[in-house]
Amino acid sequence: KSDIKISDFLERIIDLGAGEVVVNSINNDGLMKGYDMELINIISKKVNIPITALGGAGHFNDIKSLFKNFGIIGAGVGSMFVFKGKYKAVLINYPSVYDKNNIYCEQS
Repeated sequence: KSDIKISDFLERIIDLGAGEVVVNSINNDGLMKGYDMELINIISKKVNIPITALGGAGHFNDIKSLFKNFGIIGAGVGSMFVFKGKYKAVLINYPSVYDKNNIYCEQS
């Protein structure tokens, strides 16, 4: 925990020359229940540099929603590509070309 307000922190890192903000919602990380859209929204309104969101992706629709709401934004995905099935077995996999196109192309 910190007493620093997020708006003050963002202003400071911009002043220091940050070229990108990486937002990792530790409250959502690994849960696969979606990104912290409220936090990303707050940050996107405060900065004019690229943002990459991490923490929470559990389905391709989570990534799609991120793009739909914020345009071109980085989307970090971990657990979704590693843990599979009812028992969350470790199985590294990657989205098909169809899935990748479906995430991004419908935003045009």
